[in-house]
Amino acid sequence: MNYILWIVLSVVMLAVLSAVFFCVRTARQVLSPRFARRRLNVWPDQYKLAYENIYFSSEDGVLLRGWFIPFEGSEKTVVCMHGWDMNRSDVFKNTCFLHDLGYNLLYFDFRSQGESGGEVSSAGWLEAKDLQAALRWLKENRPFASARIGLYGLDVGAAAALYEAAHNSEIQCVAAEATYYSLRRLVERWLWMRRRIPSFPLVPIVLHYVRRSLPQDPEHYAPKYTVEQLTGRPLFFIHGRYDNLIPAAQAKMLFKRARAPKDLWLVPGAKHGKCADVGGFEYKQRLSDFFRNYL
Repeated sequence: MNYILWIVLSVVMLAVLSAVFFCVRTARQVLSPRFARRRLNVWPDQYKLAYENIYFSSEDGVLLRGWFIPFEGSEKTVVCMHGWDMNRSDVFKNTCFLHDLGYNLLYFDFRSQGESGGEVSSAGWLEAKDLQAALRWLKENRPFASARIGLYGLDVGAAAALYEAAHNSEIQCVAAEATYYSLRRLVERWLWMRRRIPSFPLVPIVLHYVRRSLPQDPEHYAPKYTVEQLTGRPLFFIHGRYDNLIPAAQAKMLFKRARAPKDLWLVPGAKHGKCADVGGFEYKQRLSDFFRNYL
């Protein structure tokens, strides 16, 4: 009997240790997209756009790299931000047409992605710090171009944009594409998509290790908590109707919590990060109209 009990306890302990190891490893993947850091695959001069390579440091000293694409005489700038496991070239291809409307464009890589330094991301909190550093660079180095600022963000970039706009009254408007509702929902879906693992009981453990690894709880920076604070600033939510990572229902929940003026476009047939590809001309037209109307 004691032998059987010992075997049962050993199996249980092994299962618990395996679960903890899995959760720690998953938390590290959430915090470190650098394990699959992607190289830039396109540059502005390939689109016949003059640009400057720019460098600046975030609040904690992490060196960030980006591009500034000027439009002569324009005091309006759109800052464009990529998503998790991406880089600035991924959003450049789908937003560079905004330059033709008379906007300066600013792109940069979030920490631990693209050409920027850093080892850890945070799905929102540290990325908001990086965005603040980009805005400081703009105001200090191109003050004329910072008179009116709009933000475009994809995925985590959208979460950072919403947080910054909620705390910075100088931001005129925000276009948020494929952003998540809360970090918990994002991790739940990510685990299910990648590993087919149900949320309970592993997701709470993963989030526990994510929180322990950061000075701030990134959940507090999620769009769920910031979107209501953008009083009077226009919001444009873009989301794939068939987004396989962040279901369109999350976009609807954010839209419901947001204050007017606001708009929501669910792109028919589009999955995560594919709204521009599927939307085509209509995507460009809707995004152009939004910034023309509010920036």
